[in-house]
Amino acid sequence: MPTTREALIAAFAARGHELWLVGGSLRDRLLGGEGHDADYATDALPDEVEAIAHALRTGVVSVGKRFGTIGVLADDKWSEITTFRGESYSDGTRWPEVTFGTAIDEDLARRDFTINALAENAMTGETLDLFGGREDLSARVIRAVGEPAARFREDPLRILRGVRFVSQLGFAIEPATLAGMGQTVGLLATLSQERITAELDRLLQGAEPARGLGALQETGALPIILPELAGMVGCEQNHWHHLDVWGHTLATVAAIQTAGADVRLRRWSALLHDLGKPALRHRKANGEWGFFRHETTGADETRALMHRLKLPRDLSLHVELLVRRHMDRPNVADRRSVRRFMSKCGDSWGDLVALKRADNASHTYDDTEYHDALEAACSRAAAEDSAALRAESPLTGDDLVAMFDRAPGPWIKAVKNRLSALVLDGDMAPGDRAHAERVARRMISG
Repeated sequence: MPTTREALIAAFAARGHELWLVGGSLRDRLLGGEGHDADYATDALPDEVEAIAHALRTGVVSVGKRFGTIGVLADDKWSEITTFRGESYSDGTRWPEVTFGTAIDEDLARRDFTINALAENAMTGETLDLFGGREDLSARVIRAVGEPAARFREDPLRILRGVRFVSQLGFAIEPATLAGMGQTVGLLATLSQERITAELDRLLQGAEPARGLGALQETGALPIILPELAGMVGCEQNHWHHLDVWGHTLATVAAIQTAGADVRLRRWSALLHDLGKPALRHRKANGEWGFFRHETTGADETRALMHRLKLPRDLSLHVELLVRRHMDRPNVADRRSVRRFMSKCGDSWGDLVALKRADNASHTYDDTEYHDALEAACSRAAAEDSAALRAESPLTGDDLVAMFDRAPGPWIKAVKNRLSALVLDGDMAPGDRAHAERVARRMISG
């Protein structure tokens, strides 16, 4: 049975051990939030931490034991309890060589940023702030602990963590820390793709993702971890835009509505919707820049990029679909046109409309009236034409083989596609087999 947090703290005190609340849970609480699951630092060695937890008859996870971390279940939440550490890193190596320390001071000195180098004594409530973390919290500043370049050489993932905090917290990176990131940014190439992608994913789901992406470009990390996007920077557009492709992309990421929606899907689609533009940019006869069929090229590039990033296949397929269809512009007064638009994106039509709205946010014209009408037309079609939107042929392949006594082949797909299109356009009632048979016979006899 899980123990209480009070009992856990009391057990450490009874054995004469220190226990300090550290990390993001303390930081976020000091910012006025609820904080995450409580994580602790202690002078007790991992075996001792494990023994205390077992004595309390609570859940224990020892996966991180060789790095000094034991997971303990308290108040139905998991807490990580980590032995004070002093670490050394080989250049470019993500995982440290761990040496266990005896003092909280040494443990805090090895941390990445001052806002994460705060500690609170779990027994007395005393707060320990050796590096000005509380002041930086008030100033909304991300500052490295100690010499910045040294911190990032130890673990270059800290560069991406800092950029991610810009998105999650809305903080700014102080100049010396930003300079240290720039000096060591090349070491990002030594990190595993999984670790890089995890940080990018969390950045895009933060409160201010456009700021985080701007910081990513400012550090020099963009061409290293997202070279596919680097060509957007400085890629001038036509008179419908007042920003280059990169600036427009950040504006789209910032503008896309995520309340009640799949934040991950919408933010990735906003980031990649114009991925195809830099490679296709050309001068038109009137002297304007053109990006003909950039949505098609962009969708293909999106598929390749998301595969390289090792993102989930379902997410990748949905983002690719939204990128491919984001330039679609159905006639909102034509019910058939709206149905066709919706059939091409299935249940993702709401995400596509949201992307189109965000895409328009930094244009030199206002298309809000059209998008309002499109959303209303799609909502009406979803409510009234759900059967037609499924666009299912009333006849199956087996039905057609039996009707014409012909071997299966490509002809079946051609007939079913035609029947499905008639259903979608409202020219054939869903399930109207008699009408479908007449159409199929005309097609085969003709």
